Amino acid sequence: MTAYVLVQTARQDGRIANLLRPLPGIVFTEDVRGPYDALALVRSDAGGDAFESIVDQIRRLPGVIHALAAPLVREGVDLVSTTAA
Repeated sequence: MTAYVLVQTARQDGRIANLLRPLPGIVFTEDVRGPYDALALVRSDAGGDAFESIVDQIRRLPGVIHALAAPLVREGVDLVSTTAA
């Protein structure tokens, strides 16, 4: 299962992504602006229960007040490199 997780924090200090990166299952994370404070790409090959466990770990991080999981309709998402060829 692959999903984006939108994370909202009590303090919008732009530093929640650093707390997300070490969690198992996190493929990519970045601090963002707007109604959410970070975006994480999460993957789990172990099924729905393992995926929910990852999202629960995100929700338990200090300062996190909301984590919204948006599972992908289509699997096999590859990150696009932004470096010039």
